[in-house]
Amino acid sequence: MLKPKAEVMKDLARVRPYIIIIQKKTDGFDENRNQIEIWEDWKTLKADRTTLFGNEYYAAKAVNEEQTVVFIVRYVPFLEEINTVQYRLFYRGKPYDIKHIDHPPGAMWVKIKAVERGVQSGKQN
Repeated sequence: MLKPKAEVMKDLARVRPYIIIIQKKTDGFDENRNQIEIWEDWKTLKADRTTLFGNEYYAAKAVNEEQTVVFIVRYVPFLEEINTVQYRLFYRGKPYDIKHIDHPPGAMWVKIKAVERGVQSGKQN
């Protein structure tokens, strides 16, 4: 069902108060020639931030991911390149592993579910 034009325009005008950085992983080597992951800033987006609640929270808690944060960003074509292995988010000085990207066909907004690195299962940066 389509939204009325006035509602769509209001949604477009809404200010996204948070800045997130999408980082892309490349493989490199340290001074001892050991292979390491290098995370480089790739794209910057303005986003809304919410946490899980209700059924979503309890489903995430069952798999020890109750610290999941949902970032809502406006759709841009480069978001289709993102996967959960080679990309992560950086928000307020902390890395977040991307768990799921929800973009219904034709939708204006994309929901990115992410978990702060190190919180869910003791992962290291």
